[in-house]
Parts: sequence; C-alpha cells; structure tokens
Amino acid sequence: MLALLATGCSELQARRHARAGNGHYLEGDYAGAVREYELAQEKHPGLFVVELNKGLACRQLMQPGSKSAEQQRAVDCAVGSFTKMKELRPDDPRGDQLYIQTLFDGDRYDTLAAIYEAQLQKDPKNLAAINGLISVHSRADHWAEALKWTMTRADIDANDAEEQYAVGVMIFNRLYQKGGADKGTFDPRPDPNEVPPPKVVKRRGKKVAAAPPPPPGKMPPPFTVGDVMGSERARLADIGLDYLQRAMKIRANYREAMGFLSLLYRQKSFAYLEKPQEWEPLFNAANEWQAKANQAATVTPPPSAPPPSTPS
Repeated sequence: MLALLATGCSELQARRHARAGNGHYLEGDYAGAVREYELAQEKHPGLFVVELNKGLACRQLMQPGSKSAEQQRAVDCAVGSFTKMKELRPDDPRGDQLYIQTLFDGDRYDTLAAIYEAQLQKDPKNLAAINGLISVHSRADHWAEALKWTMTRADIDANDAEEQYAVGVMIFNRLYQKGGADKGTFDPRPDPNEVPPPKVVKRRGKKVAAAPPPPPGKMPPPFTVGDVMGSERARLADIGLDYLQRAMKIRANYREAMGFLSLLYRQKSFAYLEKPQEWEPLFNAANEWQAKANQAATVTPPPSAPPPSTPS
C-alpha cells in the first residue's frame, strides 16, 4: 500500500512539473520547459507525454547549421527523448519520425547512414532506405555517395524512365556547377578568316609559296580549382549519357531526356576544348539531340477516338 501511495504521489508531482513545463513552452521559454520536464522525469520516469514534450522543447533550442556546444546538447537532448519515446510506445510512429527528423536537422549524418545501411543489409532492394541514403549524402555534400545510391535506385527500378533520367540530370547539374557554366559559347575550331597569308620562300632561285601555316589556336575559358575537368568530366558525362539513353529506350518520346542528352554532350565537349577534332563530334551530337527535343515538342498528339455511340 505504501509503495502504491508513493508511486501515485511521485506521478502526481511529475505531472505537476510537466504542466509547468507546458506553460514555459507556450511562453517561448524552451530552456525553462526542458528544466521542468527533467524534474518530471526525476520524479516519475517513463511518462510518454513528458518524453514527447521534452523532445519538442529541445528541438526548439536547436540552431540549424550551428556547430556550437549548445547545439550539440540540444540535439542530444531531443534525440534522447525521442529514443525513449520509441522504447515506451514502439507502435506510435511519432517517435521514429521525430527521431529521424532530429538526426537530419542536427546534421547527424553518420548515424543516419548507419541506420539506412543496416536496413539495406536486411533488404538490399529497400528503396525507402536507398532514398534515405540519397537524402543523407546530398545534405552532407557527399556528392559521389549520393550519385552512387541514385544509380543504385535506377538499377533496381530499371523499368522506370524517370529514375534513369534522374541520374543524367544529377550529373549534368554537377558538371554545370563545376566548370561548365561559362564555356557554352566558346568554339575551339580555328577561324578560317584569321589564317595568316602564306609566306613566299626561295627554292632553287625561284620564289614559291610555302605551305600555309596552321590557323592560330584559341585560348579556352579556364577551369579553376574544384572544377570537374579532363578525363573525369568525360567519365561522368558518359555515365549520365548512358542513363539518359536507358530512359529513352523505356520512353521513346521522352522530350526532357532528349534535352538533357543535348546538354550533357555539351558538358562532355568541354573536356576537349583544346582538342577541336574531339570536341566537334560532341558539339554536333548536342545539336542533333536538341533538334530532336524541339521536334518532339512540336508534335501534336493524334486526337482521341470519339466514344462509341450508345444505342437508344
């Protein structure tokens, strides 16, 4: 009887502190709310609503992008509360949802990657886990890992044209951002109008025209530190072109894929700005795909057949 009375008394005290914490929360005093929730936990551990509200209050103390000690304490506090929530009520989806969202908002990318990779150990084709890894590595700016998992998703869902298309678009964006934004108007081919006149030389006492000198080379726009250039640019472009071609095999009239095929051929051509003979076929391929995309945009679909008449 005494034990029951003590338990009831402690729970009553815990709920009193929890209500005080709710008051602080509503007033915007999130640190004060956390202190009251912690007192409630001390008086009577294991109250689900206290863990929920404490986790929410700790989230309010988080500062996106901050690396401060206060930020790490706030993240630890929220993660700990939502972990306890999951233990107290494993069937309540809010615990896991808030736990995962807090890891994302707190930049706990290593923890998230470990969670999703563990899920893939059990099911290598778990698309939800793969999408999670794409999100994690994209937000962490691990571009190569994000590309790897985007390609994995496309390989698993090999009959989905949009998944193949997504790989091509992702690679185009990378190449455009890393050295491909300022080179679209540069033509490395020699200008025939700038060929200097042939020189006249004497051979056996006679003046003859020497072989015409080669046209002067052009100076291409420079790449800078951090840009994707040379063989790596060509390699990435080839991967993107391959996936866009896969999309076209699935959906022959995929106009958006045609457009990005054109754009990727142009991005690949920038790897050869100092080699006009290798640049030109890529430039021509880009123009051909752009023409196909334009043609696809102007094709009017045939009118749908009228509905069959209904006998009266």
